[in-house]
Amino acid sequence: MANYPIGRFVSWRYSLYCLFFVYTVAIGQPRPISPVIKQMPRTDSTQKSKPSVLSIRAFDGDISKSLASAFVLIKSRATGKTERFSLLNGRLERTFSAPDELTIEVNAEGYISAKGKRIIELSPLGNHYEFDAVLDRTAIGLTVWAVDRQTDKIIPGVRFTISGKATGATSLTLTPDSTTGLSKVVLPNKGVYVLSSTAKGYADFVQSIRLDSVQNEARFILAAKPLPAEKKPSTKPVIENTAPPEKVVVKPPVTPPITTTAAAAEVVAVKPFGPIEKGKPVQLKNLYFDQSSPVLRAESYPELDQLYSMLLENPALQIEIVGHTDNQGDFDLNVKLSRDRCQSVIDYLVTKGIAKSRLKAVGRGPIDSVAPNNSEENRKKNRRVEFVII
Repeated sequence: MANYPIGRFVSWRYSLYCLFFVYTVAIGQPRPISPVIKQMPRTDSTQKSKPSVLSIRAFDGDISKSLASAFVLIKSRATGKTERFSLLNGRLERTFSAPDELTIEVNAEGYISAKGKRIIELSPLGNHYEFDAVLDRTAIGLTVWAVDRQTDKIIPGVRFTISGKATGATSLTLTPDSTTGLSKVVLPNKGVYVLSSTAKGYADFVQSIRLDSVQNEARFILAAKPLPAEKKPSTKPVIENTAPPEKVVVKPPVTPPITTTAAAAEVVAVKPFGPIEKGKPVQLKNLYFDQSSPVLRAESYPELDQLYSMLLENPALQIEIVGHTDNQGDFDLNVKLSRDRCQSVIDYLVTKGIAKSRLKAVGRGPIDSVAPNNSEENRKKNRRVEFVII
C-alpha cells in the first residue's frame, strides 16, 4: 500500500467495477425477443360450390290459386336444348350443378302463357331461385249468324243457344245485334260445343262445333217452313135449290193419306211408332251398341227395320237421329260417341236404300238428360238414341 498511491488504487478499482458492469449488462441479461405475428387462415379458393335450385309455380289468375294442369318449357343457353316438364300441383323444382341462363315459358290449355328468364349461378352455400307465373284465361270469341237457304240473306231475330263442357249444365243464350243480325259470345275455353238455333218460320237446327281458335265464326243455313195453303173463297154464284131434298146416303169416312211433305201437319201417324208430333223426339228403345263404342249389335236390326219401313212408306219424310249419353267421362268424347252412334244408325238405313239426304246425325252427349245421373239405372235412361221428324 505504501508503494502505490491511494488515488491510483481507487482509479484501478473503479475501472474494474465498470468492466464488470458492462460485462454483466452485455452478457448476463437476456436479449429482447422479436414479436410473433399470428396469421388468419386463408380462404380456400378451390372450395366446392353447392348446386342451385330453381322453383317454378303456376297460378290461375291470382297468386292464391295453383294451376295444376300447367306445363313449362325450359331452354338452356349452355346446352341449347329445350325441355318440357309438367307442374305437379302447380309446382316444379329443378337442380342445376353448373351456371346457366334459362328461358322459361309456362303454359296451360285455355290460358295465356307467361315467359321470363333466370340466370343461374353457383355458390358455396347454394342459391335458390323462384319463377312464379300467374296465367290469365284465354277468351274464345264466337260470332254466329243464320242465312236463308234460298236467298242467302241473314235472318234477323234468330235465337241461338250454346252449351258445352266449359259452360257446365247450363246453356248460354245469344242475343243477335238488331242491325247486323250477328250474335257474339265470349267462351272460357277451346273445345266442342253444341250450338242450336230457333227462328220463326224456320226449322230448328242443332250442330256440334269445335272451337280451336281465339276468334271463331259459324254460319247456319236455315230452310224456311212452307206456309200452309190458304183456302180461297168460292167465286161461284150461290144458286138457291128449290127442288125436293134428295135422299142422303151415308158413306163410310175415307181416311186421308198420310201427308209427308215439308208442309206436313204437326202430327204424323206412322206405324209402328204411333202418332208422332213434328219436332218431338221418339226414342228407339231397342238399340244396342258395344260398350263405349258406336258399333251396332245385331239385336238392333229389328228396331231399325221398323224405322226403315216408316221412311220407305213416307218417301218425303226427313228425320234427325239424335244421340245422348250419361255424364260419366270426358264431355267432348261423350258428344263424339253420341254422334258416331247416330251415324251408325244412318249408315244402316242408307245401306237399306234410304237416301242419305233425308237423314241427319246430331250428337248431344250428356246435355239433355232425362234423369239425374246419380245411379246406374238413371244413367241407363240417359244413354239413348231418338229420332225427330224435321
